[in-house]
Amino acid sequence: MIMTEYILLSGLGFVISLYTYLLELKVKRMPHYKPFCDISDKISCTKVMKSNYASIFYISNALLALIFYAVMLVLASQGMIIPLIIGSFGAFFVSLFYAYLLYFKIKSFCILCISLYGINLILFLVSFFYLLLIVSQRGVFS
Repeated sequence: MIMTEYILLSGLGFVISLYTYLLELKVKRMPHYKPFCDISDKISCTKVMKSNYASIFYISNALLALIFYAVMLVLASQGMIIPLIIGSFGAFFVSLFYAYLLYFKIKSFCILCISLYGINLILFLVSFFYLLLIVSQRGVFS
């Protein structure tokens, strides 16, 4: 049953990341394009996409997210729980860092970014509670 949650969440993350990456490419080709997520200066995905924090070593964060969710989908389809848990925890802490950048450095609210942070939070919680369940069943701390 747990793999269903990972597959659904990773699939949703993949779709949102794919849309974000394609939107990022479109914004680069058409700098004046205004997508639905650009509501104001404070609520803008293109402001984030055009910021210095939009890539790591010249690789788009949206592309990295797309790859991450694709890997998570493969891991979930193979039932590889330990790498899924590690990936979920890692993604959660990376999301905290990017949420900090979004709020304090870029000073804009990106609907697409926040959606991915939410997915990563849920993946983290699924993993955390799964670990608690395993610990309680095996009596590791008793």
